[in-house]
Formats: sequence, structure tokens, C-alpha cells
Amino acid sequence: MDDRKPFKDLLLSLSDAFSQERRAGGLAAAAALRTAELRTYRRTVSEEDPVTVLTAAQALADALPIAQLVLQCAQNLDWTCWTGAGLSDEISNRLFTTELLGPDGHTPADGVRVGLLASEPWTDYPMSIHSGEETYLVLAGTAEWVLEDSGYSERRPGEFVHHPAWAMHGRRTTQQPFL
Repeated sequence: MDDRKPFKDLLLSLSDAFSQERRAGGLAAAAALRTAELRTYRRTVSEEDPVTVLTAAQALADALPIAQLVLQCAQNLDWTCWTGAGLSDEISNRLFTTELLGPDGHTPADGVRVGLLASEPWTDYPMSIHSGEETYLVLAGTAEWVLEDSGYSERRPGEFVHHPAWAMHGRRTTQQPFL
């Protein structure tokens, strides 16, 4: 049996999801994910263990099936606590990330990064701005997002959240974990 099958299934499921975003960046991510299994898989020792937050997130009633695939792959992914510029350790220690596809990912790729972010409940990621555009697909849990001066709005599983390059944005969780 192929022990990478859950990882391949995760990549293909994410590809299907991002192809439905219908934005150039989403379509590029979908195409890269679809061919990722043909490339080398690399792994280093994980620094963190987000299984508790992943288990809680995928158990939520409205979690997408992809969340279960993430949990199945969790022990074979390289998780780190997110350390953004100026981010306090208190917040950083509540955010877990792994890059599935990209320059530093499990599967190397240029021009696109696809990763996972798991956040514990009651985590407020402060407003930030950067050169890269980003799109989030909510897989499990809810989070509140803000873009520029729009005010926070709740996003649920299945919804995309897009941040254009150089747009001020932030995110916070409330009582639920988020994936």
C-alpha cells in the first residue's frame, strides 16, 4: 500500500477546491496541486504537533471532508508555529503552519505556495500587509476576517477569503479552532 496516498488525496482535493475559486491565482494553485504528486516529496522533522487543534477542527459539524484528510496526513507533515514580523510568542504558539507545495514545501514548486494554517480558538492575528496575494479556503471552524477598513466578517467552511497584494488584512478566531 502507498503510504503517501492520504497526502496525494489531500493535494487532489485541494486542487479541486481551488479550481472552483475561478481566480487566476486559484487556478494556478489548482494546476500545481494536480501535478504535485509527480514531483519529489521531501520531509524534515516537524517542530510542532497540532494534532489536538486539528482533531477539534475536523470534528466540527460543518467541517469539509478535506479536514479529515489533513488530520490523516498530520503526522507526516512538517508543522511549525507561525512567526510573522512583530508577532508575539503568545499568538505564534497558537498558529500552526505547513507548506505543502512551494519553494519550502513538501513538494517543490516555483511561483505558487499552498499550505495549511491551523489556529487555536481565541487567537487574534493582527493586521498585516505584504507583497504576495493570498487566498484562504476555510476547511473547518469559523474565523472572522478583515480587509482594509471593511470591518470583521465571519467566514465558514467552504468559503474563500482573498487578500490582494499590499492590502491590509487580519484574522481572528472566537470559540472554535480554525483550519
